[in-house]
Amino acid sequence: LGNCAPPPEAKRDGTAGSYAPADDGTSPSSSALGLMPHQIRGTIVTYMMMTPSVPAFPSCTACADSVVEQYKKGGFEFVKCVCCDADGTFLENVSGLTGFREEAAKKLEECLDWDDDDSEDDE
Repeated sequence: LGNCAPPPEAKRDGTAGSYAPADDGTSPSSSALGLMPHQIRGTIVTYMMMTPSVPAFPSCTACADSVVEQYKKGGFEFVKCVCCDADGTFLENVSGLTGFREEAAKKLEECLDWDDDDSEDDE
């Protein structure tokens, strides 16, 4: 039970001394609920949670411009299409994630498709 106790530097509210940056409303991640982080990372060793500030992924299935635009245009019908999609690719197609994956697969294939005969010619 002693291992589950918070570290002595932890504050009464459960935080371990560092706070997320204040939301002044000017960030693109700002919302009525405050900043919406793309990642929340934590460590059980120090009882800290971090929200790294990184640029938004252009093919993010939550906040890509194309997703936000489709949501504004279709509203609940868009949400319904996403939720009722049997194979789960509708949102990936709208966000551009499908194309991103295809491009990454091509680049990986190019990297792995080295010709071993070239090294034999050097000998």
